[in-house]
Amino acid sequence: MAFPKKIKLVLLMLLFLVHSGYKAQSKNTLDYYLETAQQANPNLQDLKNQISITALDSIKMQRDYGFKVNGIADASYSPQIKNWGYDGNSTINGKNLALLGRVSRDFVSKKSYQAKLNSFSLAVQQLLNQKNLSALNLKKAITEQYLLAYENQEQTKIDQEIIHIFQQEDLILKTLTQKSVFRQTDYLTFKVTQQQNELLQKQHSTDFQNNFGLLQFLSGNDEKELLDLEAPTFNAKIESDFKESIYAQTFKTDSLKLANDIQLINYNYQPKISVFADGGYSSALIQTPYKNFGISAGLSLTVPIYDGHQRELSLEQKKIELDTRKNYTAFYQKQFEQQKSQIKNQIVRYKEMVNLANTQMKYAKTLIEANLKQLPTGDVKMVDFILAITNYTTLKSGLLQYQMQVLRLENQYENIILQ
Repeated sequence: MAFPKKIKLVLLMLLFLVHSGYKAQSKNTLDYYLETAQQANPNLQDLKNQISITALDSIKMQRDYGFKVNGIADASYSPQIKNWGYDGNSTINGKNLALLGRVSRDFVSKKSYQAKLNSFSLAVQQLLNQKNLSALNLKKAITEQYLLAYENQEQTKIDQEIIHIFQQEDLILKTLTQKSVFRQTDYLTFKVTQQQNELLQKQHSTDFQNNFGLLQFLSGNDEKELLDLEAPTFNAKIESDFKESIYAQTFKTDSLKLANDIQLINYNYQPKISVFADGGYSSALIQTPYKNFGISAGLSLTVPIYDGHQRELSLEQKKIELDTRKNYTAFYQKQFEQQKSQIKNQIVRYKEMVNLANTQMKYAKTLIEANLKQLPTGDVKMVDFILAITNYTTLKSGLLQYQMQVLRLENQYENIILQ
């Protein structure tokens, strides 16, 4: 039974790799450009490196509170002139030589040590929040450019459909004009309208090429071939929650950082103890210098007494900053909820416009089909035929704009960015 399970596992892995490879080759999707942009963006890479550097600083701080071993070499000469000079063994001949190895360690309270560690973890979280916010802004820029290029692409398809209608009827109308079914001026009006649509198609095609190129530039992509971009989709049904947003995370981290800074200020005014021990050679080089090998140990205690009330001033500064962050949090939460409500209402309205435009499109298309049937017999006026095509074009272009506006609003709702 074990062998078939292994085969099944291998097959599942192969299917996963094939699927992953297919996704990687899909260069005409929004996800592809978003992923490419994040990988190529130097700002995101810079923030990622800063996070790594801060994490290493945390490790350095932990090492700083461990045992430290130093080698000490000290040679000095302290002369006495008419009994003026240093007192002690070294003043007998003014010479002293020390070659020592010293082990030392600073001791801090567990809470103080933890607060220092927290300062680094919160600094990492702040950088991560900044990275996420930069990624969100980059996503917004890439998505908006993708939507613009996609809109140009779809508009050119509308142009091609209209031009195809004109090209199909051109030969028929020319023959009917020669048979005097239509006047020469009617046919010329038809040709002018056809050429106007061909000019618009070239303009929209140029816009697509320019915006597609700008999409490549913004995403750091070197793809030069024009691709048929897929329609993007957004999950606007997910209810956005301010507490889960990058802004709430940023305010929360900043507030925790300020609260931790207050703890650090208080801990910095606690007594500090350090111990040391050394061993080696220390001699004034007077009597039996070869016997001056030894060891020593010591204890150091530092007690803050007075600093001009700097502690109280520093605490007051941090409390003011903390109140400021709370005010910003309340303000941005209100803005977030207002913007979410406005976007939801706009999505509803534009979807209603899309439905109405789709209904009108059916009638406009039916009218064109009826005109096409009556055109060979001359039972429809040229002006009416051209007007029917113009109305159809206007409705279809308007429908595209409504659909694109829905996509833009859904993107905004899924990724609310506060200014």
